[in-house]
Amino acid sequence: MENLFYRFIRENWGKLLGGLAGLLMALVLVFLGFWKGILIIILVMAGIYIGGKIEKKEIVQDFLNRLFDREPF
Repeated sequence: MENLFYRFIRENWGKLLGGLAGLLMALVLVFLGFWKGILIIILVMAGIYIGGKIEKKEIVQDFLNRLFDREPF
């Protein structure tokens, strides 16, 4: 018989992750203030986005394509 706790986590992992992310954002806003908190949240989201692109090597490929596919002036 499977443990109910692990089954609950497996079936609701998206809700739990979203709730934890919301809690983390709320704590950042409360302890650092609105504008500093918003800045941190935006920078973290940008870092996640760029990191995902680097993992897929899309940024490196896009950069090289733009660098070498340009027509001369």
